[in-house]
Amino acid sequence: MKKKILSSYPAPEEGFAPFREEFDITVPEKPMTHDELLKVVGDYDGLYEIVIKIDKEFIDACAAGKCKVIANNGVGYDNVDVAYATEKGIAIVNTPTQVTEATAEHAATLIFSVMRNIARFDKEVRNHIWDSPFFPDKPVQVEGSTLGIIGFGRIGKRVARKARGMGMKVVYYDAFRASEEIEKEFGVTFMPFEEVVKTADCITLHVPYTPENHHLFNAETFKQMKKEAFLVNCSRGPVVDEAALIEALKAGEIKGAGLDVYENEPHPMEELLSLNNVTLTPHCASGTWKTRINMMKEGIEGICGVLRGEVPYNVVNKEVLK
Repeated sequence: MKKKILSSYPAPEEGFAPFREEFDITVPEKPMTHDELLKVVGDYDGLYEIVIKIDKEFIDACAAGKCKVIANNGVGYDNVDVAYATEKGIAIVNTPTQVTEATAEHAATLIFSVMRNIARFDKEVRNHIWDSPFFPDKPVQVEGSTLGIIGFGRIGKRVARKARGMGMKVVYYDAFRASEEIEKEFGVTFMPFEEVVKTADCITLHVPYTPENHHLFNAETFKQMKKEAFLVNCSRGPVVDEAALIEALKAGEIKGAGLDVYENEPHPMEELLSLNNVTLTPHCASGTWKTRINMMKEGIEGICGVLRGEVPYNVVNKEVLK
């Protein structure tokens, strides 16, 4: 008998098709809620989930039944109680490799948008406002400016490559400094965190959300940045103190920001919505068709690997499989 996998979301068949011969995959007609899943998840061997919070109650429901593996659709898994899942013997899978290019593209787009003030100009033209002085003091030329990258993993490296193509100088900070060969390959210079903050004309964040990174960018950090600098965040919302960012933007402590993620999604703080010097997108950095299908395949392949008795590379708590 085929092992059973449940999807929490009505995702495209293109992502499920390669696995149907070996596994019995159930796909709902509409997104399932946390409570709906609680009632049935124990009847399945694995769960492919999108946007559900995997808390202790949910993990207990899995452990009480036969569900032994959950794939979380994304690189980050801060919505999952991984420690408790490990305690209960539930493997947690993520999708670490497939979001890289699309997220880096989105970050590069936000860098352009905030530095050249594209979003504000778009709104003004639509409202019949033609604010185009010959010597503007708002848009900043990207070429020749310095980009600071916080977090030099897969995505940070891709952003660096794109930034170099834009003619930017690139400095970076990561808790684990890259090798000299990698720095030369990507044309980047390592600096301590405080120096990147003080030096960069635009800072882009590509770190995971951990307790250590909570409010990594806060009121004090914004005061250390150049008054002409910009902040771009395509990592996780709580890496930035949203209230402090709003105050920094209003006070002119930094010049602007581009955000794809927020502390309380899907509800950015109301004041952000009225600021002209911030560009906002709805946590969609990885949102290309190609990327989302490949994320599905990576997550489901991880589930299938666990159910086959393998140890897939994208299991984040491999100790449960040993």
